[in-house]
Amino acid sequence: MSGSPMYSAVGVGAAVRAAQAAQQQARLAERRRREQARARERARLAARRAAERAAERAARERRDRARIAEARRRAEERSKELARRDGAEREQRLAAFGEHRRAAVSRSLDDVARLITEVRGQADPQTVFDLDGRLSLLRSRLRLDPDPSLGAAAEQLRSRVVALRRTAPDPETPDRAGQLAALEGRLAAISPAEGGPDTAGRAGCTQLLERMRGALTGGQDLRFDALLGTAEHDLARHAAAVARAEAETQARRAAETAARARLVAEAELAAELERLRAEAAAEQAAARLAEQLLEAGQRFEVVAQGARNAAQDAAELGEPTLHEQLLGLLDRAGAALAEGRGEPALAAVAELESVLPAAEERLDDLLAAHEQRTELARVLQDAMAAAGLGFAGFEDRGQDLVLHFDRAGGATYEATLQHDATGTPVLSYVVEGEPDRIVLPATGEITCDRTEALLDHVHELMAADDYHPGELDWDGKPPPSGVPFTKAGRRTR
Repeated sequence: MSGSPMYSAVGVGAAVRAAQAAQQQARLAERRRREQARARERARLAARRAAERAAERAARERRDRARIAEARRRAEERSKELARRDGAEREQRLAAFGEHRRAAVSRSLDDVARLITEVRGQADPQTVFDLDGRLSLLRSRLRLDPDPSLGAAAEQLRSRVVALRRTAPDPETPDRAGQLAALEGRLAAISPAEGGPDTAGRAGCTQLLERMRGALTGGQDLRFDALLGTAEHDLARHAAAVARAEAETQARRAAETAARARLVAEAELAAELERLRAEAAAEQAAARLAEQLLEAGQRFEVVAQGARNAAQDAAELGEPTLHEQLLGLLDRAGAALAEGRGEPALAAVAELESVLPAAEERLDDLLAAHEQRTELARVLQDAMAAAGLGFAGFEDRGQDLVLHFDRAGGATYEATLQHDATGTPVLSYVVEGEPDRIVLPATGEITCDRTEALLDHVHELMAADDYHPGELDWDGKPPPSGVPFTKAGRRTR
């Protein structure tokens, strides 16, 4: 018979079904064992990673705390150094101010000594003796403890001497021009003409000296002498004011310098802390990436071999989509690990872990079906041989198994073993070279009685192995005898 295929659903006896169920349970147990072993290994590695991560985090935190403490210690040292420097500079300023004040008092006492010399021999000796004693006492105090009250005491002594000189007879004419020049020199030495401290005091001294010059030029000796003491007093006061202003300027500049130094130190500390924070953040990011890669690598090692085996089985069992899916996930995970991309590697590994159990279940079902087809093929091959057909080879087409047989008269039988959507085994035959194919003109039905009888005999022989093919069917097969023909009743597959 040649033309459309002939079909027969194959029933399976209780013994075969029991054996198949036992094999299915064994495969299920093996799948569970593999998945449980993978889960245990993943848990063991996760626990080890957690312990290592905790230890590394603790060590990193200790390092960060130590570095921050060291930065603060250096900042404190800088602050202490600045404080020591400020203190030293303050002491130096105080010492310089004290030295300046002592020098000013010393110059004032020298002027007093000069004035006393001028009145010596003119004033009462007892008064001059008393002035000498006061001068000596002030000089002793200046050497031992130059306190701030010495300036006022020197000025008081000067005032007494100046007052005494006014009342004392002067046998000689004093060098008033020289006195004026000396006062002008003192003023120039105390402060500059413009821009110096105590400008009001200098202006007063300048006006007073101009009045003295006017008196000297106009021959007003008494007026000149009267202004002389005032000028000396104002010059001394101006010198003290300039000294104070310079000391205050120096103190302010020192304070500003110290403040700037503190700001620099604070900025350096802030920059150091920011650098340490940035380093810590970079280290944490690197540690997170290393943890991700380590976790992905370990989990990949747990699942990779099983996925490779499943991919190979899928290719052998005729599941190209599953084969490509598993290989794609393996490639994605491997590439992400090789390129050092933590999150993509974890995602690919997690997807592979999720896909593998279902893939193994699907492959076990395919393997069970393949083994059933193989066993059915063996039974069919034995039955065909018993019925006189020779075996001419087979083809494994993944989910279809095709066997070729031939008869002595030259006819060929191609038997295809497969499963339908419900999992039931199905035999289909394509017969070529049998002469019994008849097409009935009235109905278009096809009969092939001898071929059908031969295959029914083969099916009866298969029952010995507990396989029970059903009634043969093909497109155009006539209905059973006694059943009226209708187009709707035509049996087709």
